Amino acid sequence: MIISVHVPKCAGTSFKSVLKGVFGERLWDNYGTIFNREQARAGLIPAGTACIHGHFLADSFDALFPGSPTITFVRHPVERVVSHYQFFLRHPDPRDDCCRAVHERSLTLREFAELEWMQNQSTRYFQGRDVADFAFVGISERFAESLCLLEDALGCRVFAPEVRKNSNPDRTQPFYGLSPYDYAFILERNEADFAWYEDALDRHEEKICDTVLCVA
Repeated sequence: MIISVHVPKCAGTSFKSVLKGVFGERLWDNYGTIFNREQARAGLIPAGTACIHGHFLADSFDALFPGSPTITFVRHPVERVVSHYQFFLRHPDPRDDCCRAVHERSLTLREFAELEWMQNQSTRYFQGRDVADFAFVGISERFAESLCLLEDALGCRVFAPEVRKNSNPDRTQPFYGLSPYDYAFILERNEADFAWYEDALDRHEEKICDTVLCVA
C-alpha cells in the first residue's frame, strides 16, 4: 500500500492524476472519508486498493498498513498560504471553517494567514515526521523534476499531466508578487513548515545530483 498525503495547495490534484496513471482503479481518492487514525477502518477502503491519496494526517493508516511507504508534495509555505487564500476567494465552500471565515468576515490575506489552521499546515499534516520518513517528497515548484525522482521511488514509469490541475487561472508569474512586509509576515507564522521545506529541497537536490551522475 502506498500512502499519498495531499497537503492542500501543494500540487496534490496534479499529483493525483499522475498516480491515477500508475495505479488506475487501484487508486482510492480519500477526500472526506478518513482524516485521522481514529476514523481509519479497513471496511472503508475499497477492495483492491494499492494507493490511498487525499487530505489526511500522515499517520492515519499506520495501524492498518504498518510500514507502508508514504509520499507527498510540499510547497514554499508563503506561496501555499497565498494560493489557499486565492483559492477560497474563487471557490466559496460553506463546509470549510476557514473558507467561511474568509467570506463572512472579509478577511485580508494577513488576517487569513493568522488563522491557526493556516499556520504550519504541512507539518500539521505530517504529524512530527521528518523528510527522511517519507519514501518520496516532491517539490511543487519543481513538479516535472520531482516526477523523475518519483519513478525511482515507485520503480515504474510515470507520466506528467498535460496541464497542471487546479492552478490559479489569474496568476501569470511562477510566484505570487508580495511586498517584503507581507512575505515576512506570513513566513514568520510558518517557520516550522519553512524548515521542513528547506530539508525537502536539500534532499531533492541530492537525489537529482545522484540521478545526473548515474546517467553520466
